[in-house]
Amino acid sequence: MPVSYNPVGFDIATGAVAAVAAALENRFHFPAANAKMGSQLSLLRLSSHLPRSWGAGLAVWATENRPHNRSLSFSLTTADLAQWNVGLYDNLDSDRRFDTIVIGVPSGATAHLCACLGAPLLADAFPIAFSSRGKPDDIAGYQQRSVDLLTPILNHNPDLLAVSVFDPIHARQQIKRSVSIYLKLTSLPDQYKRFIRERLMPGGSLLLLNCSSKWSQYEIGARHRLQIGGYGGFTDQEFIRGTPWLDDWLHEEGGLQRSGWRLSRHWTYQPEAQWGSISGFATSVRDHAGDEGLPVHTLSFSSVDDISRMGFYAWQWLYYLLQVQPGAILIESGPQMNPVIGLRSPVIPLWMPSTCTRSHQLLQGILPDFPPRIPVLFQAWPTGNLTPDVIPAKIWNTTLAGRHGRWLGGDPLRFPSDFSTIAQMTPAIEEWSRRHGHRLHRFLQSTELIELQSLLASSHDQSEELLSEEFEQLEY
Repeated sequence: MPVSYNPVGFDIATGAVAAVAAALENRFHFPAANAKMGSQLSLLRLSSHLPRSWGAGLAVWATENRPHNRSLSFSLTTADLAQWNVGLYDNLDSDRRFDTIVIGVPSGATAHLCACLGAPLLADAFPIAFSSRGKPDDIAGYQQRSVDLLTPILNHNPDLLAVSVFDPIHARQQIKRSVSIYLKLTSLPDQYKRFIRERLMPGGSLLLLNCSSKWSQYEIGARHRLQIGGYGGFTDQEFIRGTPWLDDWLHEEGGLQRSGWRLSRHWTYQPEAQWGSISGFATSVRDHAGDEGLPVHTLSFSSVDDISRMGFYAWQWLYYLLQVQPGAILIESGPQMNPVIGLRSPVIPLWMPSTCTRSHQLLQGILPDFPPRIPVLFQAWPTGNLTPDVIPAKIWNTTLAGRHGRWLGGDPLRFPSDFSTIAQMTPAIEEWSRRHGHRLHRFLQSTELIELQSLLASSHDQSEELLSEEFEQLEY
């Protein structure tokens, strides 16, 4: 059934669903496949040699899908969103059933979890971009454009909650040409219920991924919020109140805004736009499972970084159970994700949401758990934006020093502005996999994943106890 919803070019959430569908078909995911000109190396290479502001603008134009026309806001429905998701699995054998179906937060780490479980993903949030021109620091204008676009959508979709995202640091180019919105499900759609009924094997279970990540948001309407900024090296308060070093960067960018971006409205901490879970949706999933007599397991996370850690440990755990020696660690970032890799090669994946300071801290924290003496393959997504929180190549190299690390499909000397990397990363990991192939004998069971979660929680508690004892012995 054709639907009117078409995801933005390189969004992580919809990319995760597409990547899971590709993995279930045993094929690699190419993020540029649905972009306007994302696979044209010549254009992307040209953008890398232009002045930075021009090159970034050209790259954004070349690699994004065309934003939706405003007229879609009068016809888009929750059914369109859900049908787009389940429709990605239409190429699978109609008789294929799954022991586990994953429901909840879509991310690159979620995609790797799904591949480890051999499970499809039913997402709880969907991004959408509407064509609408504006200025990168005009938050009041952005709010009004959001209201105009979302009012008809929310009026005829009472089961949706909307969060407009205004990120004048990481998405300055996009703000000039579009309004970015996350549509979040508040209840389980009928299309998902039908998919579960048709695709879950007898005795199978649902796995609900819950993320309690919160971010300060302005209340625009009963089911409409506006979020300033998002995942990166800045806190929500730094976006709102500003910092001197951020003001210096804005001055260099030619922006006139200083001391943050604010609205004369009430704000509260709410589920973060991209990865924060809506409690009503989780309740709806559990209610449906109860009505159908289905087992449902819940994995709860405090941030998307925790999901990344779980994706890493899940594959490590599966290889341990299968007595498989890992051959490499693959570090991916942003829209670059290939969850099929574990099915094709003995690779432990670690997905980072971005290449900013926060993701760098994620890598530093998990680095001690990397198996020794195996190569680390590093795929850093190019943004073209030299924002203050971007970690330069030399620091990534220093962090991975002594780990046999190497960049795969990208040139570190031109990071983060080598946009041709977008078209090179998937072919590079595909070629590596051809030379280091293996066959996965079985998937991880959901009960084994829950057991792993308990082991990790127990280990964390013991670490905190040891840490507390150490602090008690210190004298200040």
